[in-house]
Amino acid sequence: MIEQRLTVSDVGEKTLIRDFIKPFFNADDDPRGVGDDCAMIEIADEVVLLSTDRVPADLTAFQLGILNYEGLGDYLARLNLSDIAACGGRPVGLLLNLGLPATVAYDDVKSICRGFRLQAETLRCKVLGGDITSSNELSISATSIGLAKRGRVLTRRGAKAGDSIFLSRPAGLTPAAFQYFLGRHSSGLPEDDVTKLREQFTAMTPMVELGQRLASSDSCTSCMDNTDGIGQSLSELAAASSVSFIVDEELLVVPELVAQIASQAGKEPLQFLFDGGADFSLVGTLRGQWSREAAKARFDDSIEIIGHAEVGTGVRLKRGAATHDLTFRGWNYFVQK
Repeated sequence: MIEQRLTVSDVGEKTLIRDFIKPFFNADDDPRGVGDDCAMIEIADEVVLLSTDRVPADLTAFQLGILNYEGLGDYLARLNLSDIAACGGRPVGLLLNLGLPATVAYDDVKSICRGFRLQAETLRCKVLGGDITSSNELSISATSIGLAKRGRVLTRRGAKAGDSIFLSRPAGLTPAAFQYFLGRHSSGLPEDDVTKLREQFTAMTPMVELGQRLASSDSCTSCMDNTDGIGQSLSELAAASSVSFIVDEELLVVPELVAQIASQAGKEPLQFLFDGGADFSLVGTLRGQWSREAAKARFDDSIEIIGHAEVGTGVRLKRGAATHDLTFRGWNYFVQK
């Protein structure tokens, strides 16, 4: 009888990290190690922040033609620098790693590098080096380096019962953009709306300044960037802080464009608000009770307060007097449909 061995598709990315990668490399659950947006090395009164991420050749926006090769390089830089923003740090450098098929056009490689450097310069950091190697398919990755003051680093694990949950960009637009550009039951839209949806992939820059304001405020108790979907981000934050998150439907702001695309698709807008899709926003908690108006005045006009933390586990949606588990489709490599 042939033994059936588990594969990574049987468990998925999130389970692989939670059940093996994190405990294997960070058995002591050190906040500076595996398990947060950045690894952290303390040197004197500063903390060096380090993170790495990869953009595959089958990135949906690239395959759809929304991103060209320059946009692909730009996206890779944004993806990596957003982790620095999530920790309240200042970006200082990037390392670029290119896995290239022998058949890739030389001009396309130059375009990737051009987009990567332009985004680095936008956030006032330098491309310091990296690596180039042969690959069966285009595979580009990067490592971001940042600095933060000791004691002023944002992590995922500080939320307490009674804290307020915040989002730093309107929810639902990236999932709605996927719905539209993949042609899933969405009809034509005015060009201005199509441009707005396209910008979810081309113009969402890491919120570095907001991260630094949150870190220096002494009011932000947990934070991460949104790369796998708001629902997934909330779930990971709640688990890291060992609390339950209660999202209040009455506090949710549904962008008009999201409501329109949801209606065309015959779905509830809430199905888009928490699903997968990176917009490089920041998601987290503020100490104590905050109103939307107070958070906007203190931090950024784009911030929304959507609920609070309680004793318990998981993420729940409050609808009227009842609460139930929040359902969402976050990004999860190996098991993604």
